[in-house]
Amino acid sequence: MKQFLLEVEELAIALTRSNEQKVCDLSFSLDAGKSLIFLGESGCGKSLTCKAITGGLEKKEFRVSGSIRFGGENLLALSKKRLCGIYGNEIALIMQNPMTAFNPSERIGSQMMRSIRLHTGEHRKTAFARCETSLREAGLDDPVRVMRAYPFMLSGGMLQRAMIALALALRARLIVADEPTTALDVAHQREAIDALRRLRDNGAAILLVTHDFAVAKRLGGEMMVMKDGRMVERGTVEKVLWDPKAAYTRALVAASRLHSVQDGGWEDARSGSC
Repeated sequence: MKQFLLEVEELAIALTRSNEQKVCDLSFSLDAGKSLIFLGESGCGKSLTCKAITGGLEKKEFRVSGSIRFGGENLLALSKKRLCGIYGNEIALIMQNPMTAFNPSERIGSQMMRSIRLHTGEHRKTAFARCETSLREAGLDDPVRVMRAYPFMLSGGMLQRAMIALALALRARLIVADEPTTALDVAHQREAIDALRRLRDNGAAILLVTHDFAVAKRLGGEMMVMKDGRMVERGTVEKVLWDPKAAYTRALVAASRLHSVQDGGWEDARSGSC
């Protein structure tokens, strides 16, 4: 049987105090060089699932069961020491708000280089070179200026690409991007998604959370639609958008098409435009 890079089996997440189920028996897999998009309304369990994968759920608040296997290891059963070697290195998280992802009192380059050296043990000069290269690969034309800047000196789009650059620099095998384009304008959305596509083309697996159909179209790959903590449909982005099977998915697509028409027209998913 083929082993995928990420294998989630019967994942269930409940509130500890009330026992309310937030995610119910969710199973899916994702391989290297592929992308999977979580799509659904707010509160459907998309972000909770990502937090379970990246170790972001507080045990006092949430009870998690099932298994999350990464590279054959169950993340839910590993020691803290082993998890520290995986999170931030093999699994990278790109957060929703780039303005709060960095320490405002420290230069971007210092923060990035510290993470690189922590996980790789590289010399400062080598880490600097890797940081510079990754920023350029993420679409930032003047990486040295970015490295010397404080977070408040850069736009949200530039900060988002700096986070993507860090994932590039660490050569993470799995990138979890939770609503990474929410705070960005359309032009910066395209640049951020194109950077994720380059990561995927270089062999990384991309798990993207979004409510934006245009973002989903631009990234492409597989899509999983969620409702009330459950998966209601999965398929290629084009298949789900143009031939949805579930009633809930059809309603989402219809609402998105109506919104697009009001804003100037529904774009063809096959064009890959955003």
